[in-house]
Amino acid sequence: MKKHTLILSIGMMMSACAPQGYEVVSGIAKDTVNDIACKSQTMETKLWDGLKSYLLEQKSIPSADALKAAFHDQVDVLAANNPQVSKEDVKRLNANLDKLVETLLVEAPQGERVETPEQLLILLSAMDVGDQSTTFRAYMQTKVRGDLNALSKTIQTLDTNCPAGSGDNSSAGGAVGQPSTGSEEEPVGVDPAAERDYAFHKDQALSRGENLATFGGRWAFSTAYQSCQSLQLPAMDARTPDVQGIAIVGTHPDGVGRKRSIASLSKVQSSHYYIKDMTSYGQGCFNVRQNPLIYDYGGKPYATTAADSPIDMFKNNGDGTSVLGIDCSGYVFSSLATAGLRLKAGRALKASDSWAWGSSSYVEPQNNGLTCLSKISVNSSSTMKAGDIVAVYGHVLLIDKVGADPFGIKNAKTSADCSKLTSDKFDFTVAQSSPSKEGIGLNYFDAKIYLSTSSKMKTGLEKYAYYTCLAKFDGKSYTPNVGTLSVVRHKGTAECMAPRVKMARESCIASCSSIAR
Repeated sequence: MKKHTLILSIGMMMSACAPQGYEVVSGIAKDTVNDIACKSQTMETKLWDGLKSYLLEQKSIPSADALKAAFHDQVDVLAANNPQVSKEDVKRLNANLDKLVETLLVEAPQGERVETPEQLLILLSAMDVGDQSTTFRAYMQTKVRGDLNALSKTIQTLDTNCPAGSGDNSSAGGAVGQPSTGSEEEPVGVDPAAERDYAFHKDQALSRGENLATFGGRWAFSTAYQSCQSLQLPAMDARTPDVQGIAIVGTHPDGVGRKRSIASLSKVQSSHYYIKDMTSYGQGCFNVRQNPLIYDYGGKPYATTAADSPIDMFKNNGDGTSVLGIDCSGYVFSSLATAGLRLKAGRALKASDSWAWGSSSYVEPQNNGLTCLSKISVNSSSTMKAGDIVAVYGHVLLIDKVGADPFGIKNAKTSADCSKLTSDKFDFTVAQSSPSKEGIGLNYFDAKIYLSTSSKMKTGLEKYAYYTCLAKFDGKSYTPNVGTLSVVRHKGTAECMAPRVKMARESCIASCSSIAR
């Protein structure tokens, strides 16, 4: 009876004089401390997902003081339920949790100048997957790993009982404090469900003469436009008219991207390359004509942290504007995820990871948690292929189709000609979300025309052309190290495949016979 009275009194104290926001974060604290009591190996994953869910649902940045107070109160409950836990144990556990909260909710947001919940959601997601694409994010990876390791050491010394209904310590995955591999961490190896799903989509792709990444890109593209017709149009080129009716209304908080809105719906409807000829949509389909998707810098597909959450192009999300539309990395992730291609070996493939990886992450994939991607090598018999990903700091895209001579090297007669190659002789098509044509968003573009508008992409890919040309004459193999641009390829190995992520309203294009373009 004394024990229950003590717990009741602790509960009453929790609600008295608590910092603002305490009640909302208390669930995160309770779940985390229950996992600590159970020594659950999924504690870290659920903590990340708890914070992300808070940001999604509350649309506000959680108070560090409120979360610390909630943690302290839950640690008091743990101690009341486990008299063998000493005051010194409680003190160390509280100190570990305080330090972790400071790292996640104070130091990280301040260092990256976070201003909105959406920006913090993207930052925490990137930290979760191991992104080190900037000096600050690399520092934060070291910092948060140190905090989690210290917490893990304290947890392992505790003599606690698992609260009823809170799970146990038999969950799959590594020890608490080890580098995260993601939500509902999966053992590396062949997952039978993943193998079946992968095989199905592989058969679908092969029957259309394309690889899985390309198939995923087209599936995501046609789902976004809710139309098989969108894939029947030729790739855009210099003759494709600009979109009318889109206005630039400001600058993104990062000082780089522009914010866009639809100033005239009728003008967008009559000029948008992928919408203007659409007159109707099937039953249950989203009316894209009435709610056009345009380019939204910082926009991401909507998702929740649930394992079965679909990728939803038709709800506003990310740290862009209120328009519907996604940015370049949102499209590339969606293309891979809907094809069942992981970016990180062993990490559960979830729609919510679309927030995690930005364009810069793909430039050096092995350094940023994208262990299922590797830079391509070029030689006399192998060059860039459909399904490859091209990334610079600021943009990422998929290669959709390649000709017999994608880099235009056939006219080089000697190795001296290799340095003269230019992108106007390239023969491939890119799939992307970009501000091209005054903000069109998702598009297919003839590379030699698109690259004339993107100097970073143009310069980097011309260097790949140079090395491919050298290989033609000297018989060597090169893995270009351009520094600012990389062409990377999915490994397609067993540990890098998973059950595909579904897309909202994908049934509208399930019967498309034009996926192969």
